[in-house]
Amino acid sequence: MEVNSTNNKSFQLTENGRQLGELIYESSFTQMKAEIKLLNSEVYNIVPVGFFGTSINVTKDGNKIASLSMSWNGKIIITFQDDSEYALKFKGIFHSQVFLENTDKENIMWFEPHFNLTGGRLDHTITYDIKNEKVSKDYLLILLGVFSTNYFIATISGANSGIYGVI
Repeated sequence: MEVNSTNNKSFQLTENGRQLGELIYESSFTQMKAEIKLLNSEVYNIVPVGFFGTSINVTKDGNKIASLSMSWNGKIIITFQDDSEYALKFKGIFHSQVFLENTDKENIMWFEPHFNLTGGRLDHTITYDIKNEKVSKDYLLILLGVFSTNYFIATISGANSGIYGVI
């Protein structure tokens, strides 16, 4: 599975050449406002909330579906309304290894970001590794993982002002 940026605003999730969804930023991927479009015509909006934009809400038709927040130790926590929670963890010398783990501390996804210097694009290779084969792939969760990874990369590179965001 992979996510390829078609420009500095749009990231397409594909598997075996088939498009599964898209993450589209309002201006560029260093910004926090975006939307996720899935193949079943579902559209989710990602917007910073609060005076300083200290957290991020994910909404569908105006209803809150999930929230994202950065913890004190650099993890990005994704919490859904049904209380399911995931933590995006960055490992390695340059934080080049990105793992999404569930509440049982099991790594369920691995994101491998690749920056293309000549095209100025950021692409991702994604390994989806859930032990229970009956669990279907959650494309919203995958694209929220991509959004969070992009957000972290933009933050550590100084392209935005961190969790306080660029609104």
